[in-house]
Amino acid sequence: MSHQSTSAPPPTPPPGQTIILERRERNGWFRRLFWPVLILSVLINFTLLSQRTAGLRPDPLEEQYVSGSLNPTADKIAVVRVEGPIALSSVDFAVEQVRQARNDKRVKAVVLRVDSPGGTVTGSDQIWREINLLKQTGKPVIVSMGGLAASGGYYVSAPADEIIAEPTTTTGSIGVLIELPNASELLEKVGVQFEAVTAGEWKNMGSPVQPLEERDLARFQELVDDTYARFLRIVAQGRDLSMDEARAVAEGKIYSANEALAIGLVDRLGYQEDAIAEAAERAQLDSPRVVRYSKPISLGSLFGISASARTAPLFDEATIMEWRTPRMMMILR
Repeated sequence: MSHQSTSAPPPTPPPGQTIILERRERNGWFRRLFWPVLILSVLINFTLLSQRTAGLRPDPLEEQYVSGSLNPTADKIAVVRVEGPIALSSVDFAVEQVRQARNDKRVKAVVLRVDSPGGTVTGSDQIWREINLLKQTGKPVIVSMGGLAASGGYYVSAPADEIIAEPTTTTGSIGVLIELPNASELLEKVGVQFEAVTAGEWKNMGSPVQPLEERDLARFQELVDDTYARFLRIVAQGRDLSMDEARAVAEGKIYSANEALAIGLVDRLGYQEDAIAEAAERAQLDSPRVVRYSKPISLGSLFGISASARTAPLFDEATIMEWRTPRMMMILR
């Protein structure tokens, strides 16, 4: 006679009582490691941030291998990038790259990769200064122009030992401008008036809420002309031209690569590889390691919690001040 084993049902709790069954969960390796790794990352980033704030340790840019020798101790050619509009963080990044290439004894030459429509006068001039300091170390600087190297993009290119433009490059646009928005008629239509209380005869010059006076326009023209004269000198010195020759090609006109070659704004046509080869030849390097720079990855950048990533209000104080302040630009229009 066979007996079938059956499991007894759980006991029925007495009235007013509840049976609680414990349930044990398995903690996977990811769950066990997540919080220690997160806490460690926060501590490391906090320590690095404290050191940078105290000025104890600069945060170097990371090197990325591009081509050439795989030997990490080989002499290097650094590809320094100036990309996008020249303003704010892009200027800081460009300056950091040039300084790191200048201070690195194993970097023997620099390829300046320019793909920019230009930007602010001050930002362009800051990058130009760093390139001149780099050249004073004796390291060759070769410009490789991308699709666009105009206005401020040409300003930073001018001091290079050689300028190589791609066949499809657009360059030139050598000039300076100030944009002066004027909303006075619009405000008058909607019945809004602004009254400025000033100390100083010229203090409210260029206000966007009042009509622009002739003397204000003349004063702005003087400022633009002064900056334009500096642009001309930089082009003339960098390209070994007379001031008259520089002025002849610096009328704000944009040029194709072939046109720029014909008038002496670039030395030859080619690609980034040609610029690297030229840099290696000038620095007398047989098998250099070609690198470029990138910003180091931090916990804040991974999670998008950096201060620069925060969305600013549409009409915050900084935005209003920028709108009200005339700014000289070297940018393609």
